[in-house]
Amino acid sequence: MKYVIVGNSAAAVGSINGIRKVDKEGEITVITYEKEGCYSKPMIADILVDLPEEKLIYKDKKFFEQKNVRVLLGTKAIKIDPEKKEVVLDTGIAENYDKLLISTGAKPFVPPIKGNEKEGVFTFTELSKAKAAKEYITKNGIKDVVVIGSGFIGLEVAYFLRKKGINVYVVELLNKVLGKALDNRGSEIVEKIMRDIGINFFFEDTVEEILGNEKVESVKLKSGKIINAEMVIVAIGVRPNTELAQTAGIKVNRGIDTNLFMETSIPDIYAAGDCVENIDITDGTKKNLPLFPLAFEQGLVAGLNMAGKKMKYLGGLPLNSLKFLEEVPILNAGIVEPPDSTYEVLVNDRFEKRGYYRKAIIKDNRLVGFVAIGEIDRVGILTGIIRQKLDVSTFKEKLVDIDFGLVHLPKSWREARIQQDKTGYNDWRPEE
Repeated sequence: MKYVIVGNSAAAVGSINGIRKVDKEGEITVITYEKEGCYSKPMIADILVDLPEEKLIYKDKKFFEQKNVRVLLGTKAIKIDPEKKEVVLDTGIAENYDKLLISTGAKPFVPPIKGNEKEGVFTFTELSKAKAAKEYITKNGIKDVVVIGSGFIGLEVAYFLRKKGINVYVVELLNKVLGKALDNRGSEIVEKIMRDIGINFFFEDTVEEILGNEKVESVKLKSGKIINAEMVIVAIGVRPNTELAQTAGIKVNRGIDTNLFMETSIPDIYAAGDCVENIDITDGTKKNLPLFPLAFEQGLVAGLNMAGKKMKYLGGLPLNSLKFLEEVPILNAGIVEPPDSTYEVLVNDRFEKRGYYRKAIIKDNRLVGFVAIGEIDRVGILTGIIRQKLDVSTFKEKLVDIDFGLVHLPKSWREARIQQDKTGYNDWRPEE
């Protein structure tokens, strides 16, 4: 059996593990246009604070050697031919496959801003681009940077730039930071933390034009404001990278469409990771959830199925953490703002002056989301409750307590391990 994997991040690693649990001998080839190897994408911004590059490695050469995997670095897959069952590379060579996984991830969304081709404009979703940005800062002695977007990537980049003494100006189209990921109170807390260290925000505004001759010199906002800056980082968000799938005629919606076995609309072609539409277990809908752990889980399920072990992917839980805010850690999962009046909201802000804040969203006596700020040591129990869709009616008020733990659960639950359904992928998750 010959397996070909396009992409070399979390989903690829998951699929390799899945395949090797079933098929120890099959040939596995990984194709990636990147040259840096398999690194941790959530840690890219850390390079700004001089984190050694080896710390970014997710899986080193030894992993691929032990799994007997052939890796083609710096090689781009440009076309899939399902009839010939081959992947055409930019080298002109075609790789044949019996089973193919598309794990092409997501690509940054760069709006058509006038002047965005100027020197000094960067995105921050690939290690090579992040390294180039860092080099540009050092080489040119950058003092002022405009960050477009206040999502997780934008805020992390802004935070680390400010820690380096650079003046940072964040421009956001919405009226708050992390507008799609945090509730209003959580956003206020994050904004205050970042303003306190000197980061500037321009809300309900957008960059209309990047000014300068060949290099960035300033930006003009839609409101008419001019911000002097020698560098612009575009961090508006990402879009599923579905171009390769489309060359094969695979069904694509907002992402690649897959069934519960991670199979696409074409036989023997699977897809996993940020390029697919993922099932959100909190509401059962399919949507784009570009999250590193979910990509690994999907890849693992895909790999098992590619190798002949039938396994369903039960869906993922949207889970985000502002890991860079060490002083006040923030974590949220699932639904953070109730979409209608059928949801119950519980809030604990009694300890907010000490930096603690908790919020739980409940639907039909089931926990479907939470926000935890300042104390996140035991929130893994909350994610387990969401995944298991457990009835919380008898202890729901305890969910927002700072000291909430297993002791608050019914005895029968304390004795049982909170985990996903036994038919789920967690039974097959290797130690990471």
